Amino acid sequence: MKIKQIFMAFALTAMTLPTMAQSLWTTVEAEKKIVGDLGAFVEAEYRTHDGMSSTERWSGTIGLEYKILKNLKATAGYSYIHQQTEDEITKKGNYIPAYWQPRHRGFFALTGSYKWNNFEFSLRERYQYTYRTEQSVDKFDEDGDRKADELIEGKGKHILRSRLEVEYKIKKCDITPFVSYELYSGLQEAMATDKMRYTVGASYKINKKHSVNAYYRYIDHSDDDEAAGHIIGVGYKIKL
Repeated sequence: MKIKQIFMAFALTAMTLPTMAQSLWTTVEAEKKIVGDLGAFVEAEYRTHDGMSSTERWSGTIGLEYKILKNLKATAGYSYIHQQTEDEITKKGNYIPAYWQPRHRGFFALTGSYKWNNFEFSLRERYQYTYRTEQSVDKFDEDGDRKADELIEGKGKHILRSRLEVEYKIKKCDITPFVSYELYSGLQEAMATDKMRYTVGASYKINKKHSVNAYYRYIDHSDDDEAAGHIIGVGYKIKL
């Protein structure tokens, strides 16, 4: 079987995993070397709600990457996130329709890597601060009558994300399988565990500038930013 067919088979298998709740995440990323070991990148992301029935959020990211040493790089950037909160019934029985709310995120990360035979291990420590803006949203009573708007207060959150990833380089093959484990720790709560991500996937190098990837991810626990559950992801990257 040809390499492209293997990759497509993997992607189609992932898409048809029989999960109870499933979301789709898609990304498009472009990166360009600026000067020396300094580079820049931009990324656009789109996510669906569970069941892939509607849009959950979209976001845009810009950032810089600097290679400090051969096996150590630093990354910093900013993300604008526009996220939809699904409709809900409050404890008092009031109804709040679905609404959109922006989030602003800044981040800084250090990533170290080590190669052993055909394996490449990498450990990334990423600090991020996310601020959810304050806004008023519609609210109705149980009879459908309009009430005073509900105030959604602004909220900031400090998170440390620790990710261990392992890639396997197959000789004379453009497909690279990988697995990763990522732990989210809340810095405002004495390093309390927020959630965990488990990911398995593969990337396919089309040529020197273009590559695609597909993965399956399970998120354990949930917070204001992401719900727990099963994720299918696909991405495209270009080097300018």
